[in-house]
Amino acid sequence: MQLMQTLIKGSLAIVAVGLLLSGTAQATNPGSRTPDTMILGDSIFALSGDIHDYLESDLDENIETYARSGCQLSGGNVLCSRLYSVERQYARASKTGIKTVIFNGGGNDIQLNSCRPSLSACMPLLNELEDKIAALVEDMRDDGIEEIIFLGYYNATGGAEELRAINNYSMDYKSAAYPGMNVKFVDVRAAFAGKEALYIKADGIHPTAAGSRVLADLLLQALD
Repeated sequence: MQLMQTLIKGSLAIVAVGLLLSGTAQATNPGSRTPDTMILGDSIFALSGDIHDYLESDLDENIETYARSGCQLSGGNVLCSRLYSVERQYARASKTGIKTVIFNGGGNDIQLNSCRPSLSACMPLLNELEDKIAALVEDMRDDGIEEIIFLGYYNATGGAEELRAINNYSMDYKSAAYPGMNVKFVDVRAAFAGKEALYIKADGIHPTAAGSRVLADLLLQALD
């Protein structure tokens, strides 16, 4: 219990600093072309904003981003109100001209839940998260979104390594189930395995600039 509390406090403190520095990481590149891609999610995208910036540069186009550090897929916490949960990010976003959605979510829901690090104790939460993701995907389809990409989570390090069993179960489920939902699942675990010191910050959770470059490259491979 003490380890869990320490890890959560440390993670929240790091994210809090990121919020002060990066805000919502909204797209700011000038240009007349209406964006056709949006990003939703948590601090994997928003803490540094590097993935968004790499994708904009590589694709030479503007990409809307609504991702916020500290946010859960559903619900809220002291760092991110439920108004900015991933579900609400999508609900509040303009869908005009949007054809592709890149998103993640669920990591903070697990990080901040007392069920961790027990996989069996977290199973109800994991099932609930998948139901919510399926409902969100259905909303996207109803809105005419043509391409939906979910960026998976790599296995964290340090104190967060205790979440490995939960993360592996969640990622294996997504790998098997999402193609049937016509969602492209980007499994990033193999790309990070053995290179965690280079790709993950000292907090054990967030990607370095090099790690964000790897994540952006994997997303580029998934994009039509």
